[in-house]
Amino acid sequence: MPRITDARRAERRAQILDAARSCFQERGLHLTTMDDIIRASGLSAGAVYGYFASKEALILAAIAGGLEGIGALVAPILARRPPPAPAELAGALTAAIDRASAGGADIRRIAVLGWAEAQRDPGVRAAMAPAYAGFLAALTSVAAVWRDAGLLAPGTAPADAARVVLALCLGHVAQVAVLGEAAPGALESGLAGLLRPAGPS
Repeated sequence: MPRITDARRAERRAQILDAARSCFQERGLHLTTMDDIIRASGLSAGAVYGYFASKEALILAAIAGGLEGIGALVAPILARRPPPAPAELAGALTAAIDRASAGGADIRRIAVLGWAEAQRDPGVRAAMAPAYAGFLAALTSVAAVWRDAGLLAPGTAPADAARVVLALCLGHVAQVAVLGEAAPGALESGLAGLLRPAGPS
């Protein structure tokens, strides 16, 4: 029997993960079974178990892959120097998050499922934490530039400003999951309005 190439192995692994994400999105993490994923993948049970020993392993891989995908989309935005102003940055980040998908699955929905699973499973929480910590660290670096440019109120710690932007991004994902798609640019416009000093009454 010919040896499977590394490229083919990567394709099969991605095929299984895409099937898992599709099932998780449709049925949720706990109602989805390995049989569901096997059927959706179009592969044999032996092939699927050869890559992922359990549904729990697939959950971790699906969540981790989604976070990596979002990280790749937001990294160039966070690396800009000088960075966008706060409202513009929040708008650019949420727009990038809205573009995140994997194999047809909406990564935002997978993220919400991951948040819920992280409350139950310490392993999932531990797997997710580094990605969010890295995002927060990058935002803190951006906020330090804002501070030096006079864009933060005096005495505001960059880490505190970074947490606000992170909360906006996570809140956007939760809002889309519950209320549906937000109007493009709504978060940027709303935040710009909140940050603008009020005129005379």
